[in-house]
Amino acid sequence: MAAINEEQESFYREQGYVLVSGLIAPEIVKRAEVAMWQAMGLVTGDPSGWPRSGVPPVVSGEPVLTACYTPEMLAAAARLAGGDPQGFAPPASIYALNVFPQPGEWRWPGPHIDHAIREDGYRTFPRAFRIAAMTYLHDVPAHGGGTVVWPGSARKVEILARSDPERYETMWALNQDVARAGIGEPVELTPRQGDVLFYHYLCAHAGSMNTSGRPRLAFNMKW
Repeated sequence: MAAINEEQESFYREQGYVLVSGLIAPEIVKRAEVAMWQAMGLVTGDPSGWPRSGVPPVVSGEPVLTACYTPEMLAAAARLAGGDPQGFAPPASIYALNVFPQPGEWRWPGPHIDHAIREDGYRTFPRAFRIAAMTYLHDVPAHGGGTVVWPGSARKVEILARSDPERYETMWALNQDVARAGIGEPVELTPRQGDVLFYHYLCAHAGSMNTSGRPRLAFNMKW
């Protein structure tokens, strides 16, 4: 069975992202959720020990976590990116971007594109990476730290970049003007356990504030 279908692939081409439901089998992702808590050294049901801000990324080579990069998931990434499946190997470690609950009113975040740190010097063309993927380890409710995307923004950001190649030579420079590319209105995604969000390297997106009662556990990978 194909990991993704033609409708999902078409959506990705048009919108610059696609959220694929249930791509990671429940038994794999449930074990990964338990392992993530262990990697953080935190107790699931004890909010008193949860950090409130400044949560550093979790990098772990624990096999239970890297097992989420299944052949089906890698095949989906390769198909959407238009690359040779042999070039989409599972990573040696995961890079988790966990978002813990915070007090206050939820608000829309501002957009950005990845690989846009000035000191890194990533160039806009050729592309800085082929495709990115966010893997979610549990259901994410509204205002629970879900990823926010700007549908169709990848094409608009590319038009902006090509309008002045010298000015937008680097991803950092392009990122400064993402909001000026006419990217439209954002959408808050509410993925479920085992879902994977694939997005184009020029897709405007953002993490969001988590005002729910539990952390949002997910990790990111780029090929």
